[in-house]
Amino acid sequence: MSLNDRNPQSEEVIQPWSKRGLLFQLAALALTVVSVLAGIGLSNRLKPQPAANIPSASQANSTVQFPNRLFTGWKDPDLVLLVSGQQIGYLLPCGCSRPQYGGLERRYNLIQLFKEAGWPYVAVDLGDIVQRQGIVHLPNQQGLLKYVYSMRALKEMGYSAVGIGESEVFPGLLNLLAEYALNYPKPRVVVSNLIDAENNFPGMTVPWELVEPARSDIKVGVAAIIGPTIEEQIKKITRNDKTLQIEATPKALDRIVREMASKRVNLPILLYQGLISRNQGMKPYTEAMGVAEAYPQFPIVVALSEADDPSMRPLEIVNKAGSKSMIVTLGKKGRFVGVFGIWKTNNPAKPFDIKYERVELGEEFMTPEHKEKGHPIIELIESYTKELKEKNYLEKYGQIRHELQVLPEVDVVRKKPVEYAGSEACKRCHEHAYDVWKKSKHSHAYQTLVEATRPGNRQYDPECIVCHTVGYGYVSGYINATLTPKLKDVGCESCHGPSLVHVHNPDNKEWHKRINPWKYLPKEKRVQAMDDMCQKCHDIDNDVHWVNDGFKRKWPEVEHMTPAHEKGEE
Repeated sequence: MSLNDRNPQSEEVIQPWSKRGLLFQLAALALTVVSVLAGIGLSNRLKPQPAANIPSASQANSTVQFPNRLFTGWKDPDLVLLVSGQQIGYLLPCGCSRPQYGGLERRYNLIQLFKEAGWPYVAVDLGDIVQRQGIVHLPNQQGLLKYVYSMRALKEMGYSAVGIGESEVFPGLLNLLAEYALNYPKPRVVVSNLIDAENNFPGMTVPWELVEPARSDIKVGVAAIIGPTIEEQIKKITRNDKTLQIEATPKALDRIVREMASKRVNLPILLYQGLISRNQGMKPYTEAMGVAEAYPQFPIVVALSEADDPSMRPLEIVNKAGSKSMIVTLGKKGRFVGVFGIWKTNNPAKPFDIKYERVELGEEFMTPEHKEKGHPIIELIESYTKELKEKNYLEKYGQIRHELQVLPEVDVVRKKPVEYAGSEACKRCHEHAYDVWKKSKHSHAYQTLVEATRPGNRQYDPECIVCHTVGYGYVSGYINATLTPKLKDVGCESCHGPSLVHVHNPDNKEWHKRINPWKYLPKEKRVQAMDDMCQKCHDIDNDVHWVNDGFKRKWPEVEHMTPAHEKGEE
């Protein structure tokens, strides 16, 4: 099959609820196989041609040891393709617990192993690099800055192309592209079906990218399509912004396929902003599967993931003509990347053998101490936290009212407003609870940020401070170490809320219920309510040990109910 040839049923296949789409979905799922060898039929004129003065892959350094028995049996690939996506703002693991996964530094180190092995590589990203919302109760002030640093990191890694998704339109696509793509040519921002992009975003996007990797004669073409589901989400976010009009997939891909053929691309890759499949009632929705069947010219399709953990195996799609395509998903938050090994076959009917491995970026990809100095990604992240400090991001967030600060007043004359008092103010009446707190890790949570390295300056990062101080982001809460020193660390009011009214009105029963609502819940609901509150900071990204009854295991360390003898019950 030529790169110009398209399945004549493509329009029907892409229709989400056609009878043929349902039959195809059932058949395609049945064709998922353990083996991940795949290929694509292309015309003779597009088969890989030997290039002059390109070192043979057989010259690769076979002594490089990849962690966890990765890439076992991958003898001298002619090309390695690394795919990533849906980072949504996660630059690196926060470091509050171990082991944690993902991060740009570890991804860079994996690519360095490819280089050491002498493997030619191409790296591309599906998109959704941008953080969609702030953490806990914070607005998304750092999202744009994180995007710029992420793109700078991808540039250091030698990425060729990145797509755009729903996340990229939250801050405004023009604002986003102006921050990076307007100034840097690599990695290219690719979007194949954005109407009139050359006028609305001049010089900032391309419909597809031709990649000719060093030490390889395989020409790679990267297209990036926004599917119907994501198109609808974008319309809701942008309120039908006229600069963000999406062209129908068949029309865009027909054009891209022709252009790739004219440039003698022999390995087309599709970044598809859509799901493999999902059900809406009784109607099957098969966006990525339909595109893969309709356009078998793309042997590799990268699609969106609904789950944090992606499948280890691709979904293999077989076209009527016998051509195969693999659809992969990569999970979320940058914990995983996908790696394809590609070998030329010199067979026009099946030019490539392709293997796939999912790679989880665990601590085995951390930078050894003797290689930290001069590491470009470590230096980039240090620059990021330094910029947070120098531009005083702690003040950019402002303050909103805590839920206790919007409840109706209960005192006719209230001596003090609903503000934070600091943990020392609690000591006089709650000496036992204070002593438990003082011995806990919560009492020096702020200092852990001060002492943090790789990167440093964590005490100036609002997304760290919000869980290591009292009331940051709320009226009268933590501002900085100079103005509000009494609110450093995770104190009493991190859980109980602003309690100055209670300090001055300790006998007011209504306020006691407001700052300690768990005490008045039925026993069977109390633990779950406290657990839910703790998980605002002890979430799965920051405290990997909270899973499997983390609250029940950790609560005894901070349990601080007043002993009976202090209540006068003895």
